[in-house]
Amino acid sequence: MQTVQFPLDGGGQVLVRVQDPGLEVDAGDIVTRGGMSTRLEVAQDTFEAALDPIRVVAQGVLEKLAGLARPPDEVHVEFGVELTAKAGAIVAAVGSTAQLTVGLTWRRPTE
Repeated sequence: MQTVQFPLDGGGQVLVRVQDPGLEVDAGDIVTRGGMSTRLEVAQDTFEAALDPIRVVAQGVLEKLAGLARPPDEVHVEFGVELTAKAGAIVAAVGSTAQLTVGLTWRRPTE
């Protein structure tokens, strides 16, 4: 496991645990209970800046759906988010594809 420290825009920090299967243990690692090792890495961007790409994805989906002849009353978008120290937040992919689950709801107009 690798721990990534993301600074916050308003001060402070948030620690995020990420899987790192290729991680080799060295003297700079933090040892936790059970002899498991984690490495603390400081992210290049703030936590909020790391989430900007996710905001762009959500905004893009909403803008496209708003252009429908009859836009839905509700939109539900679900996707996995993966955080890394260098890339920030990315839409998590399985294999070579990333998936978005989009739910749309139309209500009958009340007359």
